[in-house]
Amino acid sequence: MILLEDYSQYLIKSTSTQAIIATAILVLAFIIGSVTEIHMGVLVISTLALVGPLLYHDTISTLQSGWNTNLMFTLIGVTYLFALANNNGTVDWIVAMGVKAVAGKVAFFPFAMFLICAILTAIGCATPAAAAILMPIALAFNRNNNINPIPMAQAVIQGASAGSLSPLGVYGIIIKGVVDNKLYANADGTLLNQNFSPLVMWAVGFLIFLLVVVAVWILYPKPGPTEAEVAAAEKDESIDLEGSADSLVDEEFGDFSGAAEFNAEIKLNGERTATLFGIIALAAIIIVGSMYKTPLGVNLANVDADGKVVAGWGGAGVKLLSFIDVGWTALAIGAVLTLIFPKAAKGAVSQVAWPTLLLVCGIVTYISLLEKHGVVSWIGHMAAGIGNPVFTCIVIFFVAAFVSAYASTTGLFPILIPISVPFIASKFAEDGVTIEPAVLSATMLLTALSVSASTVDCSPFSTNGALGVANGAHQADYVYKGLFLTSWVTIIGTPIITWALLILPPWGRV
Repeated sequence: MILLEDYSQYLIKSTSTQAIIATAILVLAFIIGSVTEIHMGVLVISTLALVGPLLYHDTISTLQSGWNTNLMFTLIGVTYLFALANNNGTVDWIVAMGVKAVAGKVAFFPFAMFLICAILTAIGCATPAAAAILMPIALAFNRNNNINPIPMAQAVIQGASAGSLSPLGVYGIIIKGVVDNKLYANADGTLLNQNFSPLVMWAVGFLIFLLVVVAVWILYPKPGPTEAEVAAAEKDESIDLEGSADSLVDEEFGDFSGAAEFNAEIKLNGERTATLFGIIALAAIIIVGSMYKTPLGVNLANVDADGKVVAGWGGAGVKLLSFIDVGWTALAIGAVLTLIFPKAAKGAVSQVAWPTLLLVCGIVTYISLLEKHGVVSWIGHMAAGIGNPVFTCIVIFFVAAFVSAYASTTGLFPILIPISVPFIASKFAEDGVTIEPAVLSATMLLTALSVSASTVDCSPFSTNGALGVANGAHQADYVYKGLFLTSWVTIIGTPIITWALLILPPWGRV
């Protein structure tokens, strides 16, 4: 007889019934967390405490081992460093420089907003926070210069997503954290495709987000309605502006219902210069480190020249800078800045993305349970077995786009990436010989997945889209309709476009 405390040492594979129940409970928790006030991370972790022991006889300590500490420290470090930059005026200086750079170039102001917003989220700003900072500026500029608000709002929203895919951005951190967790050999001998590149994912994604902005800019050349035209027209009562405004309270990042302000005349002083230097140094470490890849891209698992999985540091091609952790380095830089400039540190800890951390790590912990008991592999191989993976993966893109338009974008990544593993993983025998190679490029598939999930953040029911509506002033109804229409265009169009551009061509395959 196996005691309950010792049961966790055995790899328990799910029956189909267990797999369906465990998956259905996660989906139900995701839906409840999206439509109620309860934080999804709290709900998932609470649910996990029941599912693990009752369905699989796992102990609580076993469940806790699924918590991704590397992802946690990375989110803490990067968002703390950005909080310091926000407090000491470095963020305001970046925004002011961008606004001044396009003075007099009215037609190109949406692209300036796109670039500025991308810079902010690329250095750790949460996407709704960047949108809250720039949306009032962008739409006020739009009204003062009589240009269309839809391209302006889309530029801010898509720019926020474009920057977030960077190695320091929230989405990029989450995706890489989930991917790194899969780089270790699984019990069935599968390993994620060796060729995943966060920098390539960011670059390719950035171009697609920019393409969306260019398309909207071309489609909406005429100015938006004037205040007189709005007053003369009958109000459309079918538009739920209050419901859209409710989205300004984001469970992942906080309350963005208040309009953000910045000092347009802010100057670069010693403290801001030091902060910029720290951010640039952190980015340089990531970029240089990524140039020296191990076959698996981590420092605790490797393969030898014959492709055999080996543990420890003895494998070939260890990363030159693999001993430097992004999260811990960001915290160290933040600690130095705090010691030198303590005033800016006031309230910085409370600005760390704690809700995001709880949400993402909670879902990752639940997914870890499903992986341990073979549920994720079961789902993934069912999806892969439907047909040719090149054609099957587009279904995952559509799911990501549709769900993300009305629910948490960040919460989707820990769920959908493990399901995609059968498409982008190689399977090894015990002697290390490849017996089932990966089918699709991990970089291209994860880029297509992340872009499909985040271009739809322009939905007026998401926080970023709601910020556009809230700052639309007399054009709020017009902005709502425009964002609602374009959100459905992205829900349908982005999965098809990313699939056609990234998966169908030869570079989409291994």
